[in-house]
Amino acid sequence: MDRIEFLKTASSAAVLLCLGISLESCSKDDDKKDLASNPFSFTITESPFNALENDGGWLLHPEQDVLLVNVGGNIRAFTSVCTHTGCSRQWSFPSGNFRCGCHGSTFNTNGNVVSGPANGSLAEFKVERSGDTVTIS
Repeated sequence: MDRIEFLKTASSAAVLLCLGISLESCSKDDDKKDLASNPFSFTITESPFNALENDGGWLLHPEQDVLLVNVGGNIRAFTSVCTHTGCSRQWSFPSGNFRCGCHGSTFNTNGNVVSGPANGSLAEFKVERSGDTVTIS
């Protein structure tokens, strides 16, 4: 890297720091948990998971980076890491679709892209239910 290139890079970083701008919400989570080898369970009747008791209920499990939704009585689980830029914390569920708040990508309850800028589906996790206990792997 030559001196001019270094100064451009360093000054850009300094400007971002001075303005207090964070790029955290747009970065991929490199510490993503591997649910296949570390599944997690919850009781669907306990808060906040009781939001999943009814058809159309949904929630974001931010510690696991998982979007959960009740589709016709079946719980489905998808990664909350958006396929556009890796945002994982800013989700809503308007009109029965997952919407990433970072750049507006929308996904249906099958994990498929409804509208971009994302062009790849959300990865789906395996869900097992035994009574009120749900296990995601």
